[in-house]
Amino acid sequence: MIPMKKRLTLAATALVIGLGLSAQAATSNGNDFALYYHEANTPDKKSAVLKDAEGRPHFFRYLKILEMTEGDEGGKHYVDVMAVEPASSMNVKLRISATNSLALLKNSPETKVGDAIAVTGKVNSVDTAKNTIVLDSSIVRHKDVLSRKPGKELLSEVDPTALFYSYTEGPRPIMLQAQDKDLLESRDKILEQGGSKAWFEFLETEIAKRKAQRAAERQAR
Repeated sequence: MIPMKKRLTLAATALVIGLGLSAQAATSNGNDFALYYHEANTPDKKSAVLKDAEGRPHFFRYLKILEMTEGDEGGKHYVDVMAVEPASSMNVKLRISATNSLALLKNSPETKVGDAIAVTGKVNSVDTAKNTIVLDSSIVRHKDVLSRKPGKELLSEVDPTALFYSYTEGPRPIMLQAQDKDLLESRDKILEQGGSKAWFEFLETEIAKRKAQRAAERQAR
């Protein structure tokens, strides 16, 4: 489990793919986003986490449905869902209108309040007064199980290759996997001494070294 202090530091910088790559960004982990937003302890830190995530797709697992409301708009059927994300205890509000997603909810056994679903949706906003993350363009990926332990089973904690951090201020985007998160320990010192150029060069060099080392280790097995 990542220490609290490091979590907040990461939350205030960047957790996932940068906004500049939104058109080609991979889907980020929504459970991580919810947890880091929840644990950011100042308005500025919360704003930084939200700014990095806005408009990009995030994959949420273990969403326990609290409310389901069906309706029609413009001749199109929809289901509004209010769910809770277990690691952060934040609410997640979404509208499901895609045909395949609606059919998945109806599949036997039909999804009901109290069940869990996994969804992908673009982060639209966070209603701080209601402790609610608002999603757009939501798609139901599969029926899910309820999380076993709050704060556990997040992608970056169980998958060493999961995207953990991104740096997009250099000539090329740098993507850091969870297994290389120790490199972030040098961030503040390098930025202070050499600025963004030095940080970019450090990350690119170290990541290349580690990729080569891992490739050599795989070949030696």
